[in-house]
Amino acid sequence: MNKWKDGLLRPVVIIGIYFAWFFTVTTLFFDYVYRDTAWFQKNTLVTILLNDIVGLPLMIGAIWLLFRQNLFREARFRRIEPSSVLICVWIGLGAGLFTAAFSQLPLIRSSDYQFQTLFDYINRADWYVFLGFLLLGNVYKETLFRGLLLNSFRRLMPVWAAIALQGALYGALFFLGDVPLSLYGFLGAVLFGLLYVRLDSIWAPIAAQIACQGLQYALWHYAPDLGGASALSVIMAASLAMIAAGVLLLFKRRPAEKAPAGRTASA
Repeated sequence: MNKWKDGLLRPVVIIGIYFAWFFTVTTLFFDYVYRDTAWFQKNTLVTILLNDIVGLPLMIGAIWLLFRQNLFREARFRRIEPSSVLICVWIGLGAGLFTAAFSQLPLIRSSDYQFQTLFDYINRADWYVFLGFLLLGNVYKETLFRGLLLNSFRRLMPVWAAIALQGALYGALFFLGDVPLSLYGFLGAVLFGLLYVRLDSIWAPIAAQIACQGLQYALWHYAPDLGGASALSVIMAASLAMIAAGVLLLFKRRPAEKAPAGRTASA
């Protein structure tokens, strides 16, 4: 019974609470807080930040009250070796470089796709708003999708299927049926899911995500033109090689001894 409760009911509750609060804070923000000024137009990302500031403690309380579970233990906030953190950062930098080059392709910049709208929404924010999103947002997002949803699905199916399912949900839920964006989200979620499963710690995908989005933000502001289509293709190929090398190195390493289930620590 507990297997089905955690494997099916918990994901439904998590997704329901997340989006109920997200749509609530979005409505409240644009009805009562947003002003048609240059600052708000530039920093609409603050909506996501406000969602995360309240959403994380809300989820902690909900998981405890409904399931009598410690969110940090369930999500596996476990210490990992510094060398493993560096590999995760390397993989994240590769993903960030790939995305930066990908975002500059003429086709991707065209109005045929919504990628440019997404990247502009995130990266146009002032640095202090983006920093809050980068740190808190990635802790919250990775805790939910890798730490809770992926772990829930692992109770019911093989790990590869659980990784694929959480990736599909991530793409579909965040991008609301937009197929190209959903595929983009799916691929990233699968990559970060692999890091999480391999190192058995939520700090692995968090480190990779922070490196990935941090580099994207820096390149968006300080290297907005990486070259023509040929140069962008070379950069994308090199970044894929970075990711592949990092993943292979991580999977060839002997896994570190796992911490006890109740132990939590920072990376």
